[in-house]
Amino acid sequence: SSSGGAASGGASASGGVSASGGVSGGVSMSGNGGQTAGNGGASASGGVSTSGSGGQTAGTGGTNSCPSGSQQCSGACVNTSTDHANCGACGMACASDHVCQASVCTCAAGKTLCGAACADTTADPANCGACGKACASGQVCSNGACSTSCTAGQTACSGACVDLTTNVTHCGSCTTSCPSGQTCSASACACPSGQSLCSGKCVTESTDATNCGACGKACGAGQTCSNGACVCPSGQTNCSGTCKTLTTDAANCGACGMACSAGQTCSNSACTGGSTGGGVCSFASGLNVAWINFANDVPNPTITCPASKPNCVNFPTLFTNTHAAGGRIVRWWFHTNGTVTPGYDASGKAKALQQSHIDGLKAILSAAHSAGIGVNISLWSFDMLQTNASGALANNKLLLENDTNRQAYIDNYLTPLVTALKGTPGLYSYEIFNEPEGMGENGWSTGARTTEAFIQKSVNWFAAAIHAADPNVLVTNGAVTFQYMTNYCNKANCYSDAALRTAGGKQGGILDFYEVHYYTSNGSQYSCFTHSASSWNLDKKVVMGEFAAQMTDGVNANDLYTNLYTNGYNGAWAWAYNAPGAGLPAWPAMQTPMQNLINAHSDVGNCP
Repeated sequence: SSSGGAASGGASASGGVSASGGVSGGVSMSGNGGQTAGNGGASASGGVSTSGSGGQTAGTGGTNSCPSGSQQCSGACVNTSTDHANCGACGMACASDHVCQASVCTCAAGKTLCGAACADTTADPANCGACGKACASGQVCSNGACSTSCTAGQTACSGACVDLTTNVTHCGSCTTSCPSGQTCSASACACPSGQSLCSGKCVTESTDATNCGACGKACGAGQTCSNGACVCPSGQTNCSGTCKTLTTDAANCGACGMACSAGQTCSNSACTGGSTGGGVCSFASGLNVAWINFANDVPNPTITCPASKPNCVNFPTLFTNTHAAGGRIVRWWFHTNGTVTPGYDASGKAKALQQSHIDGLKAILSAAHSAGIGVNISLWSFDMLQTNASGALANNKLLLENDTNRQAYIDNYLTPLVTALKGTPGLYSYEIFNEPEGMGENGWSTGARTTEAFIQKSVNWFAAAIHAADPNVLVTNGAVTFQYMTNYCNKANCYSDAALRTAGGKQGGILDFYEVHYYTSNGSQYSCFTHSASSWNLDKKVVMGEFAAQMTDGVNANDLYTNLYTNGYNGAWAWAYNAPGAGLPAWPAMQTPMQNLINAHSDVGNCP
C-alpha cells in the first residue's frame, strides 16, 4: 500500500495512491537455526578394576562432557585412574586403607597387603617385618623389628612405633586418625596437593560438581564441573543456571527465555503447532481498515460518531460488519509515519509512552473483542520516510539506522506498550512494518531512503523486544511482494529466521508468520491467486495481508478469499474497509467474498 500517491503495489495512503508496484527483491527462507546435539550419552562398559585385596569389579556408564582424561560420575568430572571414590569406574570406591592407582585399588606406598588389609610392616606389631609376623606381648614393632622400645622420633601407639608428624592413622597423637583421602603433615591432617578441604572432605575443586571452583559452589541441574567452572553437556545451553536444549525446549526455544505459545512445541529451535493461546490461525479471514484518521487514530480513536457526523466510519461498526461477514481479523495501522506517535524529544529519541496512547489502543482492542475480532497492529509503514512524515522524517530515519535511537524507541515506548497490552482481549498480532521495502534501495519513498539491511535489523530488534515482553503474542512483517520472500536478500528470504538473526544479532527477533501483499502492478509472477502457498517454499504460515477486492488474475472478486484458502494460504486481508482516495474498492466490496468463504469453510470462524 502506499501513501501520498507513491507506487507501492498497493493501496493505502493519506492522500491517494496509485499502485505501480515495482520492487525487486524476494527470498527463500531458512529455518530457525538451531542445531541439535546429543546429551553426552555414552558410556564405559564393564570397566573391571581389581585390588590386591581379592578383586573388585564394577560397570561404568555415564556421559563424557569432561576434559580429556576424566569422565562424569554423579555430576562431577573425575579421573577414574586415581579417584578414591570412583576407582576404575563410577561408584567403585576403594576401602579406607586403600588408594587408587592406575584405576586399581591398592595399598598406598609403604604398605603391604596382608590378607584383606593394608599393613605397615615397619610398625605393625601383627605384621612386623612381614605379613603374619607378630611381636610378643609387651613388645613394639620398630622399623620392621620387634623391640622393647621405639627408636628416637617415634611414639608407641598400640604396639606400633609411628612418627606422629606423618602417620595418617596416628596424626599428632595416637588417637587421631585422618579421614579417608587425607594425609598427615606436620602432625596435622591435610588434603593431598591439588585438593581442598570442603565440609570435612577432600575435593578437587576443578572437577567437583558440588564444590566447583570453590567450596560450596554447586553446579546446576545437568551441569558438570570442568576446570573449576560449571558447564552444560554438548548440545545444551546454560539458561539461568540450568542446562536447556534450545532445539527442543518449549520454554527456551532457539534462545534462553524464548517461550513457545500455549499448545506449541519446539522443534529445531522453532515453535510450531498450536491454534489457540497465541498460535497462528489456520486461516485468518479479515480485512484492512487500515485507518480512520491516517496516523492519528491514537490517542483518540473514533469509537462513537459525533452528532455532526452520525454515519461516520467508527471502530465498533467496522468490527461488527467484518465479523458478520465471516471475518475475524482486522489489520490496523498505528504509528504509520510517526507524526503523532510515538513522539520524539529534542535529541531525536522516542519519548516515554503516554497513558493516553495505552488508553486509545485498549479502546480499539475492547471494541474489537466485543465484536469477536482480533486486531493486527501494524506499527510502522514506509510512510515514515515519505515527505508526509514532515518533521518526524529525520528522527524516523535515525530510529531505523542508529542503534541508540532504535533502542530508545524499544526502551521508552515499544516494550512498555507491549507490556501494557499483554493479554488484552482483541489483540491478535503485531506487524513491524507495512511494506518497508518502499524505504529501501529500490523503493519509492519520496522523503529519504535507507537500506534493506537496516530494515532487517530493525525487524529483528523490534520482534525480539515484543517477544521478550509478551512471549505469547504473534509477530509478523508486511512484505510488499513475494520477491522479498524468495529472491532478494542474497537471492533468499529477507525475513527468514537466519536472515533476521544475522542482520540484527538477536535470537528472539524472528517472525511467527509471514505476511505478504499482492497487486497486479507487482507482476503476475508474484500472484498469490495463480501460485499456491507451497510454491514459494517458505517455512512458516503465509497470510496475504493486502490485495484488491476486485477481479484479479482471472479470479472473480467474490471468489478471492476462497481461492486463497484453496491455494493453501493462511489468511486474507483485502484492502480496505476505509480507503478514501486509494482508487481501490472499499467496504462492502470484501463482504461477499468473506461470506462465501465462511459458508464454504466454516472452520475459518474458529480464528483467532
